[in-house]
Amino acid sequence: MKYILSFFLIFSSSAFASDYELEKVISGLTKPWGMSFINDDELFLTQKTGEILKINIRTQEIINYEHDLKVVSPHWQAGMLDILYHNKEIFVSYTELRDNDQTSTSIARGVIDGNKFKTIENIFQSEPPLWDNIHWGSRLMIKDNLLYASVGERAQGSVAQDPSNHIGKIIRINFDGSSPKDNPFAQQDDWLPEVYQIGLRNPQGMALNPDDNEIYITNHGPRGGDFFGKVVPGSNYGWMDVAWGGIDYDGSIIGDGSEWKPGLLRPIYRWIPSIAVSDMVFYDRDLFPELENKILVTSLKAQQLISLEFDGEKAANETILIEKMGRLRDVDRNNAGEIFVIIDDDDSGIWKLVKK
Repeated sequence: MKYILSFFLIFSSSAFASDYELEKVISGLTKPWGMSFINDDELFLTQKTGEILKINIRTQEIINYEHDLKVVSPHWQAGMLDILYHNKEIFVSYTELRDNDQTSTSIARGVIDGNKFKTIENIFQSEPPLWDNIHWGSRLMIKDNLLYASVGERAQGSVAQDPSNHIGKIIRINFDGSSPKDNPFAQQDDWLPEVYQIGLRNPQGMALNPDDNEIYITNHGPRGGDFFGKVVPGSNYGWMDVAWGGIDYDGSIIGDGSEWKPGLLRPIYRWIPSIAVSDMVFYDRDLFPELENKILVTSLKAQQLISLEFDGEKAANETILIEKMGRLRDVDRNNAGEIFVIIDDDDSGIWKLVKK
């Protein structure tokens, strides 16, 4: 019965909800990547080109917060990445230029002083630095005053199984960058102490579920095998011993072709073929009652905003809310329940979800 249900979830066709559209509220952005609300009117936003912007979506005011982070000049997937606002501070993830032109997924913490940073400095650098310029991750989330971050496997494949590096992992750190003593492998010499979960490929979505106070992620599979799943301490999603139902881009089999193996954490929901799943948010407001308690998910390749029902164990009833609007990179909501998305484009902006 479990295998029949899994098949249905993967291959059931999605309905299209034609009663939504996107209304552009901010113009003139370049390759926006992440956003985080300060209040109902203001948010912080990153652009892959390196900027950290504070934007008022009502007055249209945009303020550039200058910094000296060593952000790689944007190309393809590299650049300034996610941002998270918390208690008059921000955390940003980005592609950092290291020695010998190598790079890492790094995290900085900025203390805000009015319309500028009082300080902004690195608190984390993924190790080891590498030359490969894809699969950075990288989303940020706070739970119980600890910072969680996703780090992509940088096209290194099975290195995601090696606990002595940060590649293809979820990391969990204190706000100063130190490692919590209760991390699952903090006391093991052969594990980096920040490592919380292993075996990921390119996790570009992360969100806290208000119902169970647990963190969930979305992860890019190869050709097929994108998934939504839970962050579980000490667990392993299996990349690239398994590919979650996907195959390599040349059509070859990954590992022995298994979608899952005993001992590995099983994804909750998968997309085959891949949609290039990006960020997500649990919608817990009543402005859109039909979306309440659902997950909103963005996709890049499929250019869709999707809703999923989720009961804490199973996800089902995928519905397309928006499609063919561009590569949807991020989705978020403010406390009032308004829903906003950003699109990965050179001539971009911020869009608000509205009913027709």
